[in-house]
Amino acid sequence: MRTHSTLRLFHPLAIAILAWLAIALPVQAATNDLVEEKGFFTVTIDGRKVRLERLIVKPKDAPGRLPIALITHGKQNTYGRMLEQHATEMAAQARDMARRGWLAVTVMRRGFGASDGPMPVPVSCRDTSLLERFEADADDLEATLDVLRQRPDADPDRIIAMGASAGGVAVTALGARNPKGLMGVINLSGGLHFDACDKDDLLVDAMADYGKRSRVPSLWIYAENDSLFGPKLVHRMHDAFLGGGADVKLVALDPIGRDGHMIFDSVQGRDSWLPELDAFLRYNQLPTYQYREAGNIARNLKTKDKYLAFVEMYVSAPGAKALAQSRVSGALGRAFGYSDMAEARKNAIRLCQRDANNAEDCDVVMENNNWIGGATDKAVAITEPGKN
Repeated sequence: MRTHSTLRLFHPLAIAILAWLAIALPVQAATNDLVEEKGFFTVTIDGRKVRLERLIVKPKDAPGRLPIALITHGKQNTYGRMLEQHATEMAAQARDMARRGWLAVTVMRRGFGASDGPMPVPVSCRDTSLLERFEADADDLEATLDVLRQRPDADPDRIIAMGASAGGVAVTALGARNPKGLMGVINLSGGLHFDACDKDDLLVDAMADYGKRSRVPSLWIYAENDSLFGPKLVHRMHDAFLGGGADVKLVALDPIGRDGHMIFDSVQGRDSWLPELDAFLRYNQLPTYQYREAGNIARNLKTKDKYLAFVEMYVSAPGAKALAQSRVSGALGRAFGYSDMAEARKNAIRLCQRDANNAEDCDVVMENNNWIGGATDKAVAITEPGKN
């Protein structure tokens, strides 16, 4: 999926008029601002060596130790599809985090993709508790962190864990263990769904248990049109977790796409929850872009303060992304969520020109986080890796 928008700077109403485009598009290609490592971790769980499939993404030439963003997946509804899930399917989210200054790590838990299997604790409609299953998932994540802490490019004292769907509960279970260095848990559309039976009460019970133990700041993000975990259930889980004494913020996004359960994967979803994540990271004094950096870009573009919100939208948007500006009117074109930079550049220019009815020339002034020219030659760095 890809999305983009335009703004004509000299029109006072333009900030509220955004052009959206949503087209199915797989995210495949990396860009030259990042380094990616595919492979496996060998971890130890209950005294046994286990191989887990992983992808590591980090800023190119980043100095020193980077904070760790551990990212994990949801669950497909059949065993065959579970085996077809792979760590590279979370590459787009890992790149978004790497561009915010993180050592981003996606990991497949046991029983998924090319990781060792089978799933250690399968569950069914006969089960009266889900805790054993979630604890097994947390074992995989904790063992992964044990390995990551040994890397010379990783900061073991600054860690966040992010998970989608079943992965959202997995990182919540990890957070309830309060492991050293874990400073934030991000649960996106988290839960475990059964096609053949209703296990909502067991989900609520699990959240009540984890809320009593978790002392790690948590961010929960769900869309109102989530087909698996609707608002009523989400509020029950949240109330149970919060009632235990946990530190949690719940964000209920407006309906997104056909199914809000897909916010982790879709470009529109990422464009909605990434700003919420940025605010969470800033509040907890963790690395991400700072508002002053968007201000620097706006000044380079020679825009007025009232257009700063548009620039902030660009900065927080998912990559690959590009920003184009008209040499004549100052009109902007914002393209984001593309599979490669060439497509992002082309569409940013097209949108900029469309706003001017093709009467003006437009140039790309930013590619992802890098200022490449335009109104001034002063460089702008949106994120300083490893710094607040």
